[in-house]
Amino acid sequence: MFKKFFTVFLLAFLFGQTQSQKQILKSQSETLISKSRAEKKIAVEKANQKRWPIKGKLENGEEYSIQRLAPNGKPIYYHSENFISAKTISTDHLWPDGDSQLFMKGEGMIVGEWDGGATRATHDELTGRVVQVDGAEELSNHATHVAGTMIGAGIYNLAHGMANAATLHTNDWNEDSGEMAAQAGDGLILSNHSYGQRGGWHWNSLGDDKWVWWGDPDVDVNEDYHFGFYDEQTREWDEIAYNAPHYLIVMSAGNDRNDEVANGTEHWVWNTVINDWDLSTDSRDPDGPWDCISYHKICKNVLTVGAVNDIENGYENPGDVSISSFSSYGPVDDGRIKPDIVANGVGLFSSVSTGDQDYESYSGTSMSAPSVTGSLVLFQEMYKTMNDTFLLAATLKALAVHSADEAGNAGGPDYRFGWGLMNTARAVDLIQRNGNGHLISEEYLAPGDSIELSVYSDGMVPLRATISWTDPPGIPPLPSLNPQDIMLVNDLDLRIIGEDGTIYFPWILDPNNPGDAATMGDNIVDNVEQVLIFDPEPGNYTIRIWHKGNIDDGQAFGLVLSFGTSGPMTFYVSPEGNDDTGDGSQENPFSSIQKAVDESISRDTILVAPGTYNGSIEINSKGIILASHFIHSDDETYIAGTVLTNNEPNPILYLHQTGTAMVVKGFTFSFGALYGDNSIECTSGNITIENCVFTQTGSDSDCGAISFGSSHGIINNSRIENMSGCFFGALYVYNSNVELDHFSIINTNGSSHIIYSQDSQIDMNFVTLSGNSVDEDYSIIRMYDGSELNVINSILWNEGATEIAFRVQGEENFATIYYTDLNGHINGIETNDNGTTNFGLFNVMETDPLFCAPDSNDFQLSGNSPCADYSENGGPIGAFGVGCDFVGIGDLASVPGEFQLFPAYPNPFNTSTTIRFNIGVETLHATSLQIFDITGRVVETLVDGVIDPGEHEVVWDASGFSSGVYFAKFVSGKNRQIQKMILLK
Repeated sequence: MFKKFFTVFLLAFLFGQTQSQKQILKSQSETLISKSRAEKKIAVEKANQKRWPIKGKLENGEEYSIQRLAPNGKPIYYHSENFISAKTISTDHLWPDGDSQLFMKGEGMIVGEWDGGATRATHDELTGRVVQVDGAEELSNHATHVAGTMIGAGIYNLAHGMANAATLHTNDWNEDSGEMAAQAGDGLILSNHSYGQRGGWHWNSLGDDKWVWWGDPDVDVNEDYHFGFYDEQTREWDEIAYNAPHYLIVMSAGNDRNDEVANGTEHWVWNTVINDWDLSTDSRDPDGPWDCISYHKICKNVLTVGAVNDIENGYENPGDVSISSFSSYGPVDDGRIKPDIVANGVGLFSSVSTGDQDYESYSGTSMSAPSVTGSLVLFQEMYKTMNDTFLLAATLKALAVHSADEAGNAGGPDYRFGWGLMNTARAVDLIQRNGNGHLISEEYLAPGDSIELSVYSDGMVPLRATISWTDPPGIPPLPSLNPQDIMLVNDLDLRIIGEDGTIYFPWILDPNNPGDAATMGDNIVDNVEQVLIFDPEPGNYTIRIWHKGNIDDGQAFGLVLSFGTSGPMTFYVSPEGNDDTGDGSQENPFSSIQKAVDESISRDTILVAPGTYNGSIEINSKGIILASHFIHSDDETYIAGTVLTNNEPNPILYLHQTGTAMVVKGFTFSFGALYGDNSIECTSGNITIENCVFTQTGSDSDCGAISFGSSHGIINNSRIENMSGCFFGALYVYNSNVELDHFSIINTNGSSHIIYSQDSQIDMNFVTLSGNSVDEDYSIIRMYDGSELNVINSILWNEGATEIAFRVQGEENFATIYYTDLNGHINGIETNDNGTTNFGLFNVMETDPLFCAPDSNDFQLSGNSPCADYSENGGPIGAFGVGCDFVGIGDLASVPGEFQLFPAYPNPFNTSTTIRFNIGVETLHATSLQIFDITGRVVETLVDGVIDPGEHEVVWDASGFSSGVYFAKFVSGKNRQIQKMILLK
């Protein structure tokens, strides 16, 4: 738990962008664009005069273009920095097929890009989601590659972008500063910049296969002073960020480390006397290993990203993280930490601009930066979903730092990896768990004030606090080598204080010894601070934030705090509970499911005790598990004994998930309303329904069991039975994908249809539909508007009704049916006057399935049912398996004579049972004896081959199997016999 010891009285304008700031950005944009155009015009004119290259691409794919002239007349160029990323930084956990069950993809989000040219908006990975804001037309491979890394759709799986449904607003790098100010003023919150200015040594800059040294010999003849130097361009971008508090600029760290030229090598160097390049053989220092980050990349308010090698199987420990051979190291001249964070930048596969289906693999910090930018889109998507607003840029930066994986040889930050390896999944989990062992808070520190929070640490996890703030722009020093002038304007301080008065300080680094491990002390240079107590004693701690010196306008900042266990929680619900006094624990449960839902967050479990719960339950965007005690015991009495009902005209369970996945398991849904709705209604979600029963005690013209809209549903080991009077009798599926596995709909009446599908795909595997009825002129399954139906291993046996029908509406429908017993066979599919429809029947029969006792709701198969071994793997089809030892009069001819499977003994049995069988001379064929589970899956083969005539026995050792019903299937030639066995442990 935590408690604040200050009064919150500030309005939202203290954190958001004010009208004054918008006006400043507008004015700044106009000034910067005008300045950029004038400077570039002068630079191009001089380049033409001197025959310098203006723009182009080097042999290694590096794109470049001239931008302006330095004060000493030297040309300044922008250049791209290209020299299996989602898994490395854990972003893939959040995707629709990831293990977080969050199904995140950046839908509805906008991210910006500035790069070397236009992005190919028609590429298969990008089509429909790219806006070329500045109207640039000359396509760029690099820009398109960066775009794909951020938002690639994943048409080619290896090119899956970090946020594959986001929209990209892209620009070339000309006039970047002014355009950034304008778009930030219009609400842009994230942009990627995978380029920089040339510094230190660079090969073939002038296109003549010679080295160029980009330093200024008038300042220092050996080292390029721009490395680590806070100049006017750096100040410019810090000012843009300061006036746009929600706008985070993400920048590649550069690839300048390890550039080294042998002494005496002829190279170009700028000569201010002749105002041109001059050949030299003087010896100069190599770039790096330390202090080789320059220009915009050292901005205080930018997130600078270094590059590491791919971690194919994902991060497990700091030793997994290895820096790339090229990624630039800090520190900045005043000792600040750069890069801020690292991500994969080696061998990144993505789209390029040469064609709509073209891809290439690039390396460089140009590739690591968009991995981070695209992942930050998912941070903001989750925060917006849960809080209806976006994080401040400073808070977003704090969250990325706070959640990063440790990298390097020692704990804490360093000048190689910054704060560590980006961990997207952990950051999003912190957003979800805000207030539950974690805190993400945006605060304002007034001049002269301090802020304190009290937290209790359980001692189970490290206690970590991180703050970040968007600092006012600094004042650049005069050009010199490694000036230590501190560029921090507002110096905030963070401390944690223990109950015994022990003060814990933030991490600091020593720029004079850049390879040393971080220590704890007073950080006077960074606008990010973090205090970590790795192994805290249980107890109360005080988090204190204050400032040194003057902060004339106050300072907004983001705080991220972790102080308790972060694992998923279980909330308990019982009829004997109390919503007012309960806390959801097992000892003090809630009385309503809705209360538990309101208290839960994604990955939590709600465990419901037996009883009847009346009322509508609404769940919004929570990836939880809602279950009865069946989830732990597999005792089906918990399904029948845990009943969800509603006597009002609303769904029993209403799910609006916005892409989030959840599980519902082990309930009976019994709709009792006279004017009801669906038992479960799911919109824009992903739901798995397991081991549930749906029935009805009332009657209504608009009700049904389950409704899916724009969703993905999985229903298994469940059944719908005895529903009546509903217009859509069982399932209503619109613009959705639904998978039905070991599922049944029996004895249900729908006035129109039992299953209604519009613009949807339904896959049915081991499904039984029988005993159902609909009004005249309707059908059991009705398909509309481009629907697709795939049926396998199933039984559709509904007397007096068309099994499948299609309606004249919209796109073409498809139906494919395999290994299925279909009443009416081809005549069971209505194809007259029904629009364009394609269907195929493969291994489909029309034979009475010989249910055990359908009049008594027993739809298991008799032992000699034609469906008992008709599945694709030779087992029973339908939802129920073989469950009665009944042989019909008409089937006596198929009862074997000397071919005989004797009853297993013992049965029921514990651990092992003996199975005897007889082979006659006339039945001497290849023989098999296989064991099937209740799902029809072969779990063991006991006999496989030609067996001598006579009586045989085999012992089945079932010690490795769980309790349940199993079937022994004995086959020899055309003879077959099946018997049921019960394993009890």
